[in-house]
Amino acid sequence: MERDLTERELSVGRPASVSHLEGLAAALEHGGGSHSLVHVFAAIERGEAQMWVDGDACIVTEVNDAPNHRELHFWLGTGSLDDVRALIDKLLVWGKEMGCDVATFTGRRGWTKVLAADGWELTTVSMARRL
Repeated sequence: MERDLTERELSVGRPASVSHLEGLAAALEHGGGSHSLVHVFAAIERGEAQMWVDGDACIVTEVNDAPNHRELHFWLGTGSLDDVRALIDKLLVWGKEMGCDVATFTGRRGWTKVLAADGWELTTVSMARRL
């Protein structure tokens, strides 16, 4: 896997399109509505999250430190399947460069089949219940 775009070329400096913003908002809603786009952009401004745009793909990541590893977490994504998968490959290289030794992905159930072909494994199940 080669990363042919620099962080600067992919990051917040290149704004997402309206369709990307709509897709990210839909992903947030599908995920339970714990965050809004305002919260996402605030996390990006604080340096707690990164937004990456390449072709028709838009992905939001986080780098999280745990006691035993550093994790590149794929928090949100939208765009064409091929472009999203290509951007994921580039970001995995970036994650290694940032010292990450594991990548995690939050998404809809259908992603498990799509990403299994790229070496991803289902490790946990997350469930929610409204109170």
